[in-house]
Amino acid sequence: MSPDSITERLAKLSPAKRTLLEQRLRGKGLKGLAGRSIPRREPQEFAPLSFAQERMWFLNQLEPESPAYNEPRVIRLVGDLVVEALEKSLNHIVARHEALRTTFVLVDGVPMQRIADRSHAR
Repeated sequence: MSPDSITERLAKLSPAKRTLLEQRLRGKGLKGLAGRSIPRREPQEFAPLSFAQERMWFLNQLEPESPAYNEPRVIRLVGDLVVEALEKSLNHIVARHEALRTTFVLVDGVPMQRIADRSHAR
């Protein structure tokens, strides 16, 4: 079942059935329907690395020029290219996704993430 169809089915529930479902979810130790999203991270200048990021950072320190994690792709565009539209689309994607605005820096010898503000994505 797709997430969209689940969302549609939940939206169609009567208030009584929705309350019953939430009670059953709580009875199983699950959060209510409102707990379905990941909470936003508080803005801060630096953020710690995840374990996977630490591992990749460490391996990059051992072999800085290694292409091991590069995945080259080619996309063939057919037709006229509207450069301004492409640029606007890519900037929107970068503004929306922190991972595309993240750089790694050392803070007191510890690798940390520095996430550029959305305004830097133009």
